[in-house]
Amino acid sequence: MTSYEFRYVGASTLPSRLSDFDLAQYFQLTQADVAALKNEFRADRRAGAAVLLLFLRAAGRPLDQLATIPRVLLRYVGQALSVTTPTIASLRAIYKRSQTFYAHQLWTKEYLELKDVDQATSDQLAAYLQAQANEVVSVDELVTSAQQWLFERQLLIPSDRQIRDLARKCYESVEKNIYATIVSAISATALSHCRNIVYQTRQGDTITALEWLKAPPKRHSPGTFSETLDKIAFLKQLSVHEWPLDEIPLEKQRGYAQQIHARRPAKSKELKDSTVIIELVFFLRVTLFELSDSAVYQSGRRASDLVRHAYNKTQAKQARSSVTYRERLLSIKSLVQDTSVPAEDRLAQIGELLADIGDKPTSSHAAHVRETLTEDATRVRNLLHSLENLNLQGRANEDSLANLAKLQEFYVGKVTELPMDQAFATDKSWSDLVNDPDRKRAFQALEASTMMGLRKGLRRGSVWVAHSLSYRERDQMLIPPKIWELERDRHLSILGLPKDPDQFLEPLLRNIEAGLAAVAEAKEKGVVSIDADGTIHLPKLEALPDDVVPKRTLDLMFKEIGDVQLPDLMLEVDAHTNFSETLLGRRAKDEHELVALYAALIAHGTEIDAKSVAAMTPQLDPAHVSTAMRALEAPSRLRRANEQVVEFQMKQAIVGLWGGGKTASSDMMSIDVSKHLWNARVDPRRRSHAVGIYTHVLDQYGIIYDQPIVLNERQAGPAIAGTVHYNNSEERVRVSLLAVDTHGYTNPGMAIAKLSGFDLCPQLRNLAERKLFLPRKLVAPDALDLVVVREVSLTAIRKGWDELLRVVASIRSGRVSANVALQRFGSAAQGDPIHQAADYLGRLLRTLFLCDYFSNIEFRREIHTILNRGESVHLLQRAVYYGKVPPERGRRPDEMIAISGSHTLLTNLVLAWNTHKMQETVDRWRKTGRVIDDGWLRRMGPGHFAHVNFRGTFRFGVARYADMLLQRPTTSKPAKFA
Repeated sequence: MTSYEFRYVGASTLPSRLSDFDLAQYFQLTQADVAALKNEFRADRRAGAAVLLLFLRAAGRPLDQLATIPRVLLRYVGQALSVTTPTIASLRAIYKRSQTFYAHQLWTKEYLELKDVDQATSDQLAAYLQAQANEVVSVDELVTSAQQWLFERQLLIPSDRQIRDLARKCYESVEKNIYATIVSAISATALSHCRNIVYQTRQGDTITALEWLKAPPKRHSPGTFSETLDKIAFLKQLSVHEWPLDEIPLEKQRGYAQQIHARRPAKSKELKDSTVIIELVFFLRVTLFELSDSAVYQSGRRASDLVRHAYNKTQAKQARSSVTYRERLLSIKSLVQDTSVPAEDRLAQIGELLADIGDKPTSSHAAHVRETLTEDATRVRNLLHSLENLNLQGRANEDSLANLAKLQEFYVGKVTELPMDQAFATDKSWSDLVNDPDRKRAFQALEASTMMGLRKGLRRGSVWVAHSLSYRERDQMLIPPKIWELERDRHLSILGLPKDPDQFLEPLLRNIEAGLAAVAEAKEKGVVSIDADGTIHLPKLEALPDDVVPKRTLDLMFKEIGDVQLPDLMLEVDAHTNFSETLLGRRAKDEHELVALYAALIAHGTEIDAKSVAAMTPQLDPAHVSTAMRALEAPSRLRRANEQVVEFQMKQAIVGLWGGGKTASSDMMSIDVSKHLWNARVDPRRRSHAVGIYTHVLDQYGIIYDQPIVLNERQAGPAIAGTVHYNNSEERVRVSLLAVDTHGYTNPGMAIAKLSGFDLCPQLRNLAERKLFLPRKLVAPDALDLVVVREVSLTAIRKGWDELLRVVASIRSGRVSANVALQRFGSAAQGDPIHQAADYLGRLLRTLFLCDYFSNIEFRREIHTILNRGESVHLLQRAVYYGKVPPERGRRPDEMIAISGSHTLLTNLVLAWNTHKMQETVDRWRKTGRVIDDGWLRRMGPGHFAHVNFRGTFRFGVARYADMLLQRPTTSKPAKFA
């Protein structure tokens, strides 16, 4: 079941105002129910039994006898059973005799085939919670998991106290095991030393080491890089990198580490020793991992800065040399034309002008950049020195690591010139510079080539950092080879892929042949054209006669819906979805806690900071908002809340007219940030510093996945990661087609997407990329010769097939993210068998896609429609977050994820509220006889925001929805454990 279908599971009461939508979704009597009730009970007893039946089916436990039954539910039951019901009642009022009540309750339990929890199922539940406790970060989440587990197995849910006691027992048991693991892995002396030194004030500073470690990186600069390396050195002095704690799930470690982030150091000391040690150990370990990732990223960016500086310097030198070159030409021209001077003298003068021009052939621009880079020896050397603290490791044949080791020896011996009797293996492009007769320049060239080789090696995975998350050894990230040998068949069964590559390639090649014939036919009909340069041209898509947005009807609909304040919108959707319960891990204790949560969501998801949100929200203090903002950084909660809201939107009937949920688009929206943010990049369009939020938008308009990314990098990894995550749920309709722009695809990305179960469909920006790549032996129509490129090696695909499947299975099982996998096997990994297999297979898949895109106008129209819907949602996203991220925010990964998730949640709230109101308006119009065609509704989207006031004073009328959103005491006594 999806999380939205668990909405009432575990409840013991109902809200006093049950919505018509909830009534239709959760409390409907079937014909079999009506027949059974009429057959079993007399007319005056049926209403009570029906209420018991409906609630027990939706909640999995009996309704509180004293709770008021919603009027709308009573009215519905009366209409369905043709009986008279009171307007206001409770079970106590309906059932005067307790014996009758218990008899009816027993009948409903037997009718629904619900069973009591016996000792066997109690033990099974305990084992399940024991396993779940390794993943969750609070007892409240464990209680929710227990209720859902019982509900799915048609077991009567016991009282909250019984479930909470069992959940707390399992949680504490897992915590004890974790503590025992820590104590056995780390000596008591080392733990004591860590506690003492972390809480001490740093020498020459006013803050403790813990606060120093918690401080996020500052702007992108050598100073920030140095501070990151200092923190890594500090943690390694504590031997954090040697702690053998890999058996504990990383998300569990993150959860404990997050507790340290969310709490003041003085408060941590008040906890019991075991809890302090667990949180501190995992905080130090996770911090080391994150700092190592940050250091590698910053070193790569530092190397890019040096290359860019060399590039700019080369351009300036070439500009100056072109002026000098022209002046020399003019001088030579004047000498040639000066007949008053003897020819011999003129030749001598020309020779003097050309004396400083050597006999070396003209070099490429890239060669000049490399030569200029060697002149920047000081900064290159400093970067290499800083990498020593990372303890880089790599393959035995990794030249850059061997050269780094040699350079470190030279640095110790203060050698500044390369020995003549030693050979150094470098890339061919650097060999001339490293072999320069000037051995000092050769030394500098070796340093520069080593820096670039290490950068490339870290990206492709031939060089790694053991105490890292994203730059570990390949076999640590992928399914280990021995396990792959044992479990290959199971993984391939899940993926639906063959072990033999030819079983995949043969039907693919047949489809390509059919696609080529279709393109040739389209060329003959004039649908496509190929110019003399081998470029395919397509005519612009024209709007269909009935493909016009009914603007007047749309305006009338939203006029009737009316304006809404953001707080009212959030409260109403929360009442329908209970996303606040997901964010907190439980229902809010009181109105103040709920309002603080909403304010934190606004502070994260918009450009308004915590202080400003508090000023805009009466009776709220900035400290309360900041605390709630830290709570939103808990792993996965924002994502689950987003999924709940999208599921609510998809329950509306109108959504079925927009799409079937099998297609989606993904793209990035940039958010302006301070130029001092360490991972900020310049947006090439907006020309401002920004970070990216990459989102996946269904054809039904909901945002199903979001993640923060760095600008100016290929986005195939994020595109695949989001779709794989969404498709991992068996209850959902799987996305089978993902439309992206040019940045969202690569050839390896096309292959990994297809092997993961969906098609990546890029809208190519450059006409030159519209080439059809084929194997040499595949026959293609002569009319397509100018666009066919025969450079696909089927042998390379067969050779790397098994390892490519291993990569895809590792992504599918969650061992490695698609983002990291696409980096390791992207362009930096050229020559790797996995990269070659993925690249050639991706070229074949892109050819098949382009054949459909060129020859099938309806398919092309579908791709454009999906991408346009994504762009319409981007407009709404921009309205939600139209300003700049405050300078002090977005520096920690958890905070950036919270910003992305909160912004997506606010956007989804608007989309869901609009969709719900559009459905209500359509239903009301049709009931009154007003005609509105489904064809019109199909072209109306929910991405409107002019009627939503996102700013101003935030007044949350929680009292109206208190019985649905806040905790309520229960007086019912459900069945107990056996």
